[in-house]
Amino acid sequence: MCKGFGWMLGLLLWAAGARAQSLNGSWFGVGTVAVTGDYSNYLAELKLKQKGNKVSGELQYYFRDSLFTVPLTGVFNSQTRQLRITRIPFPYYRSTNTRTAIDCWMEGQFTLITSRQESVLNGRFTSEAAYRYTVPDIQFRFRFSTDTLPAVVKEVPELPADTMAIETNALKPATEQMRQLRPENLSPVYLSRPKTYVQEIMITNPSIRLELYDNGSIDYDSVSLYLNDSMILPKSKLDHKAIRLNITLDDSREEHELSMFAENLGMIPPNTAALILYDGTTRHELILTSDLNKTATIRLRRRKL
Repeated sequence: MCKGFGWMLGLLLWAAGARAQSLNGSWFGVGTVAVTGDYSNYLAELKLKQKGNKVSGELQYYFRDSLFTVPLTGVFNSQTRQLRITRIPFPYYRSTNTRTAIDCWMEGQFTLITSRQESVLNGRFTSEAAYRYTVPDIQFRFRFSTDTLPAVVKEVPELPADTMAIETNALKPATEQMRQLRPENLSPVYLSRPKTYVQEIMITNPSIRLELYDNGSIDYDSVSLYLNDSMILPKSKLDHKAIRLNITLDDSREEHELSMFAENLGMIPPNTAALILYDGTTRHELILTSDLNKTATIRLRRRKL
């Protein structure tokens, strides 16, 4: 009996260890340059697929005003829990314009750390030896995401910081829609803040997809989103993990307004977010800045085909 129990316990522990060492899935982290000074961070999502000791996938990261997607390959040693990622490009950390930035090729070295609470890939990307003194390391601490399935938000509770996808038909037809848009149903604080128009975007598709990130260090900014003065995202904390929404636009309107309302100022005012808007295969990248005195807003116009 004892031998059988011990054998089963050992098998369960072995299986748990095998799962814990798998790299498959999405990992989220913020990259910081290992040098003194105030420089932009690299807000990143690492998507990995492991087959044996071979690893493939892509690294998506947001640097300054642009989103980069880079395919990658690597090797994982399950005995030492070391992951080596072959060279991939990063824009030079001092670049002020990502369109003209110089690419720095860097290799990744990471250690997998697992516990009951979380799994972490801790390490850095390092440049070639010849450029070691001019291109500092970029340090990352990637946390494995256990919540990547779409979720429907029906109430307005405090939302978790994990990555979430929110399916929403932002505008409902006829009477219900008009009832939602009445000023008396909106927060007086929201109505009191003037809108600052950031950009006008021409939209081709009836549905769009949004991704919202904190643009910089995580400082506990909280925002909500409104479409045509109707709330589509309740109070949510900005993070390096994307808040994702799918929105169906009302065909009867030629123009829509998307507004980011600051629920607080976080630790470093104002609230600044990176918004990525997908119109089919077309991607628009914007920086939105809101505070307690103004609400950043973009206009969406339907392109007539």
